[in-house]
Amino acid sequence: MILKQLNKREIRERIGVFFRSKRWRDTLVFLGFVALASGFWALQYFRQKFEFEVPMKVNYVHIPSEIALSNELPQEITLHIQDKGSAYLNYIVKKRKGSLLVTIDLEEISLNKTSYLIDPTALRSLIEDKLLASTQLKSYFPDKIEINYSLLVQKELPVTINGTISPAAGYLFSDSIRIKPAQVTVYGRKEALDTLREIRTVPVNYSVVSKEWSASADLQAPEGIHLTVDRVNLSVTMEEYTEKIFQLPVICRNLPSNRKIHFFPSTVELGVKVGLSKYSQLSQSDFEIAVDYNDLKERNTANCSLTLTRKPQEADSYRITPNVIEFLIEQKND
Repeated sequence: MILKQLNKREIRERIGVFFRSKRWRDTLVFLGFVALASGFWALQYFRQKFEFEVPMKVNYVHIPSEIALSNELPQEITLHIQDKGSAYLNYIVKKRKGSLLVTIDLEEISLNKTSYLIDPTALRSLIEDKLLASTQLKSYFPDKIEINYSLLVQKELPVTINGTISPAAGYLFSDSIRIKPAQVTVYGRKEALDTLREIRTVPVNYSVVSKEWSASADLQAPEGIHLTVDRVNLSVTMEEYTEKIFQLPVICRNLPSNRKIHFFPSTVELGVKVGLSKYSQLSQSDFEIAVDYNDLKERNTANCSLTLTRKPQEADSYRITPNVIEFLIEQKND
């Protein structure tokens, strides 16, 4: 341990002696001259003009939704340019930042044609607008861009929600969920649109906790289908609910005149979840529980299940107690 400490002390002392020596001072002077010479050389080098290649990205904007591109468009143009070394460094930095690009606006594409040409003169003008004033554009490839396309068929389709939007405990929706816009215009090839019946949102799963709720959802477009909008707004109004109880008789439809039927029990309890604002608007006459004689006579058992055969639109959540009853069909005597 002592030997190791002595070695470390000796090493530090020798290092200190070296840095205080004339040899180290001479080395520093030499390195300073090398750095100075390198700086002068770099300065002189970057003042000179030379030719170099730079890749420029192509950004296509305002592509009409009514068309489908038939060919793959070039995403990059290789520029052969001449400028000083400082300009070369400038272009390298722009390339790394992604800001060295030319934008091609396709808004003026004619829907009456099937091709659109950006000729060498127009393309050169777009490129030169993005170059430094000192830069000389020698050549570029590709020197023109031809866009081939075909006109798509148009169709209006409803938007549907893909997923669940449920009210918080103790609440229900006062009305249906609103989708805005409820319909979107879609473009695609005829054979694809013929099988399309709706446009769905991306999967959503919300538990609504506020009385006035809204959110937005992206739309899912099948491959090859273009949409005029890619997002919709969802909204719904929610309120507290209570349960309103009714006693309803069970009715039999299409009962022949020579038959009579007995239900056990003949009256059932109906419990309907209703918002507080609509509680007083519901009455027993809004509901009906009916069974069809033609269904009953074919049964091998003497019981049947019950469902509401008439109800108002807002009565989506309800219970029938009991929801299965027994029945007895008898022949009437003359």
